Amino acid sequence: MEFRVIKLRLKGPLTEIPHADTLFGSIASALSLLFGEEAIEELVKTFMEGARISSAFPFKGNIYYLPKPLVLNLLDSDYTTDLKQLKRARFLDITNFKKAIFFEGNDKIEVPFSLPYVEVSVPRAGVDRVNSNSSLFFWNEVRFEEDAGIYFLYSGPNRTFKEKIKPAIRLLADSGISGKGTWGFGLFEPEFEKLRLKLPESQYSVTLSNVIPTKTPILWKILRKGGWSFGKRKPKIAFLTEGSIIKNDPGKFEVVDLGLPHTVYIYGMSFSIPIKLPEHIMNMIGSEGV
Repeated sequence: MEFRVIKLRLKGPLTEIPHADTLFGSIASALSLLFGEEAIEELVKTFMEGARISSAFPFKGNIYYLPKPLVLNLLDSDYTTDLKQLKRARFLDITNFKKAIFFEGNDKIEVPFSLPYVEVSVPRAGVDRVNSNSSLFFWNEVRFEEDAGIYFLYSGPNRTFKEKIKPAIRLLADSGISGKGTWGFGLFEPEFEKLRLKLPESQYSVTLSNVIPTKTPILWKILRKGGWSFGKRKPKIAFLTEGSIIKNDPGKFEVVDLGLPHTVYIYGMSFSIPIKLPEHIMNMIGSEGV
């Protein structure tokens, strides 16, 4: 299957590696500036009909990293070269991700020795506007190596990609993504490529986006996430994390009322990649999941 790859070659640090709901919100905000509110409604309709974006993941040169399927935490040492590191890992390179979704057992899954970024806490000083007292606080930054950055995947109509996704990304390149663009965070040079990925046949999937579930998942972790929209705080919503295992669940949009003159959509659609599950794993998790 072929996907569009949107690579962001970063000019500076990020506040975090953005999840799919953050990416979608940024794209929608950019579209509203370019084409008006009707463009957002058209985008939502297209995604409800099957278009998808993944969360963002790191890349280094031509190496793409993808989220580790959570089912790997249930494996024994027969499937990997380092069981402890596999359970701790957040990402796999694309070669080992392919091994994970096919589960053929011929090649052991290897964990990346390192990732092309570091997360650091940076001290900053704040000044009280009333009494001018200063205070020290710490700010999290994600810093990437040279020739590294983040990317996300798009699957859907070419027309939507060309007329909506690409223009929005080009606008965001100069305004920033994932917060604090006025501080120089999240600025980037975009690149657009294609990725062909051979997929197995299976009724089960690993999601490459954070998901608002509509069905009971098979194997999952929960991410509680809020945020901001036009200066209004969004409520915290329970998502399934990237790497969760689901079955026939498209996810959904959550519509929230923030007292704004327009509708606020929170993206929670699943970017599903089929994954084979070994029989002994199926016996462990059962038909209803764990």
